[in-house]
Parts: sequence; C-alpha cells; structure tokens
Amino acid sequence: MGSDLNGTRRRHRHSYESYRGTNFKKTRAKVQFADLSEDLLSTILSKLPLKDAVRTGILSSKWKDRWKVCPKLRFDVLTVSNDVFYERQHTQKFIKTVNAVMQQHQGTVVRDLMIKFGFDNRLENHINTWVSFAVSAQTKSLSLDLPPGDLLVPQADQYRFPVNLLDNRSIFWLRHLQLSFASFELPPQFSGFPNLRTLDLLLLRVTRKDLQDLLSNCINLEWFGMVRCHLDDELTVVRPLSKLLYLRVGHCKITKIVLNAMKLKTFMFYGQLYPVDLGDAADLKHAFLDLYTPMTLEYALTILPKVLPSVQDLTLRASFELKMPLWMETPCKFSNLKCLDLRLILNDKEEGNILSLASFLSVAPFVEKLVIYFHVFGFPHRVLEPIKSVPRCPHNHLKNLHITGFSGTTTQLEFLVHVVESAHALEILTIKGSDIVGRRLDHKWIIKFLSLFRELERKYLREIISPNVKLSIISREYRMLEQEKNMNFLAEIQAALLRYATRQRGGQDLGNRMDEELE
Repeated sequence: MGSDLNGTRRRHRHSYESYRGTNFKKTRAKVQFADLSEDLLSTILSKLPLKDAVRTGILSSKWKDRWKVCPKLRFDVLTVSNDVFYERQHTQKFIKTVNAVMQQHQGTVVRDLMIKFGFDNRLENHINTWVSFAVSAQTKSLSLDLPPGDLLVPQADQYRFPVNLLDNRSIFWLRHLQLSFASFELPPQFSGFPNLRTLDLLLLRVTRKDLQDLLSNCINLEWFGMVRCHLDDELTVVRPLSKLLYLRVGHCKITKIVLNAMKLKTFMFYGQLYPVDLGDAADLKHAFLDLYTPMTLEYALTILPKVLPSVQDLTLRASFELKMPLWMETPCKFSNLKCLDLRLILNDKEEGNILSLASFLSVAPFVEKLVIYFHVFGFPHRVLEPIKSVPRCPHNHLKNLHITGFSGTTTQLEFLVHVVESAHALEILTIKGSDIVGRRLDHKWIIKFLSLFRELERKYLREIISPNVKLSIISREYRMLEQEKNMNFLAEIQAALLRYATRQRGGQDLGNRMDEELE
C-alpha cells in the first residue's frame, strides 16, 4: 500500500510540475496581433469608443496611428467628458476634438459617421464642415443628432441640413441617413438617394412637397421612420415604395398618409388617429397601433380590416367607446390575422358593454392567440344573472386565450364564457387578476379572488371547457396556480387560509416553506 501511495504522489507531482510550466513553455500563441489582417484590425477598432481606439496606440509602435484608419467615427459628449448632464459646458472642446480627429482622417474612408451633441449656436458654423468631410470620406451611414436646449420648443434652434453639399458621388454612396432636430429643404433638380436603405427622421422641419419628393426618389428605401415631424397636411407618395419593409410613424401632426408599400413587413403607429392607406401590403406581418384618441368599436371593426387586411400579428392599444349593439357583423375581415393583442382602456360607462368585444373575433376568423388586457378598476362582486349572450360564432382556430385585468365583473364573465364556448380548439386559458394602482393587497384579497374565480369556473365554465385545456390563474401577486379542471378547490382555499394564519402569528419562515411545498 505504501508503494502505491508513493507512486500516486509521484504522478501528482509530475502533473503539478507540468502545470507549472514544463508543457506551457513549449507552446505559444499561434496568432499574434501582428498577424491580424488590416480588415480585422479595423473591425476591432470600430467596435471601440473613440477614446479607447486612440489609446490602443500604446500597445505597439505599429499601432500608434492605427486608429486613424478606423472606418467608424462616433462623437458624443463622452468623447470629451464624463459629465453627461452639462454637455454644453464642453461645446468648444467637442468642436475642437471633432475637427482634430477629422483632420487626422483626411484621405481615408470613413464608412459610418455619427455626431450626437446638444445643439449650440457655436456648432452651426462647423456642421457644414463635418458634412463636407462625410462627402470626401465616402461615408455610407451619416447620423446627425443635435437636440436643442429646450426640447419643449425644438423649433427655436434647429440647424439646417446642407443638402447642397452632397455631390452625385456621395448621394450614390449613402445607405443610411439619420437627421434629428433639423430643418430640411431640397435643392432644385434633386435626383434623390438611389441607394438609401434607411431614413430616420426626428423632429424634422420639412414641407409636405419636399418630404414627398424625398421619399419618391428613394427607390431602394427599406426602413423609414418619422417621429414628431409636423406637416400639418397630408403626406401622399405616388411612386411605389417597392422595397419598403419597415414603417414607423410617431406623434406626427399629419392629416392623412397615403403610401404604396406592397412589401411592407412591419408597421408601427403612435399618436392621434387619422386616415392611413398603405396600399396593397399583402406581406404585412406585424402592426402595432398606440392611439391617443378614443376609438369606437364600430370604427375598429370596419376601418382597421381595410387598412391592415393581411396583417398576421396585431397589437392595438386604445381608449375604446363601446356604444353600439352587443353584436356587430361587418363584411371586412382580417384574412391572415393569427395573433391579436388588445390593450383596452375603458371608463366606467364602457365597462358594462365588454361583451360587445366578442365582435372582434368575428372579423378575425383565423386568429390563434388572443391576448386582451382590461384596464378597468374593479373588485370581485356577485354576478348579476342571467348573464347576457351574443350569437355564437365558432372560433375554430383559437388555441390560446390570455386575459389580464380580470376582476370578475359580470360583463367580463359574459365575454369569457362566449369565447370559451365558441373556441373548440382551445388549449391554453390564462386568467390574470386586475391591478389596483397604489394598493398592496394581502392574502385575504387573493383568497377572495381565487375563491371568486373558482366559483365562476364551477358554475359557468365547467360544462363548456374541454378537460384538455390548461387552465392557469395568476393572482395579483403574479403567483401562478396551475390546476386541472377537477382540482380540489376546497383544499386550495384551506391551504391559503392556513398560510395566511401562519404569517399572522409571526411564522413568516414557516409560511414561506409551506408555499414552496404547496407549489
């Protein structure tokens, strides 16, 4: 045994000596910095902030001027200071730094140029110089984000983007253009940006004619966004935007939008409601509408299917007016809608007409997932019988129903019963309790909520819901209790009461352990 032990020690000592360096001394990295290609080095430097890219010069004498051929230049307040709250105190230093770096990059290609700094009148005389640099550097992506000092009055100080400095070659090279807090005026005989892929406009002061001409002459545009660009007029682009895939419109004072974007994939809209015509967008997959003006259910059922007939995934957030018959049928349908997400803000007057929302499913016959959020405040109460119903409309494709903001009101129950009764293919049903702002509810209220829903489930759902449906109840503390339809309801309530009583006696740790075991 002793000899075996000595042999084991020798093997371990040999392994330790090898680990300490015997083997490592014989090997070295096969790839050194000097072996990296110029393209790879440029890519590495382009990922670094400008300060860090300059500092790489201390690594080697060969790296001293390497940063000067970096294909991406980004200038912001962090370029000159760590004080992001008082950037205007560093304006002069910022100007000096930008000019110095651009001077070092004269004669080189700068693929991406981004300048983000609070607008100051001292910058105005240098913006043209920076745009001229972008022209000479064959820049493909140009971003000028110069917010004014007072964001509430952005028109007070906006720079004028010098379109006239862009020659034919730079217009041809440009792929991405972002302009924020600027004014924009097209020169005569403007021929457009033939290879522009992305156009991002924020608080741009521009006329209707110039914006229409700009878009009409961007024949390869794929991504277009405009936020707070106030035309106070309609925007009509006659020429088809045949390559446009993404469109975002936010908080713009526009009376009407007319486009022909036949390949559009994503449409995002925020703000007040006004007419929108996207043309024959047969490939539209995602649409997100966040509307600030109240919308009637009749308008939603008749207009939205016309505007977005082919959308596959629709999220609608709006304040709804449900003043209409409980059931409404329209000839307009969502022909491809698979996922419908309704985030409804309802006042007390509309709360009694929730059942009318069932008409939404009649215009979306192929929907597979319905997510609905009731933004109403209410506490569990006794259901008023008999509950109302509307004509049954089979929802043969609906597999997943998720209701958030459920507080057990009569009209919410009416809607729930109608959908469950009509959805023969339902697989998942999730009910999440409503949220009360500024109020933390104890276990007594949670027990009341669970007790209420289980009573409703026993009385109204048990006979119409399939035993294969996965039912999930989420209390206001967002704790999920997943049970089968034939669960022991009394045992659940007794366990919850026991946990509550245990905590009241000070046994918090014991109560937590019981929670873990029961879950």
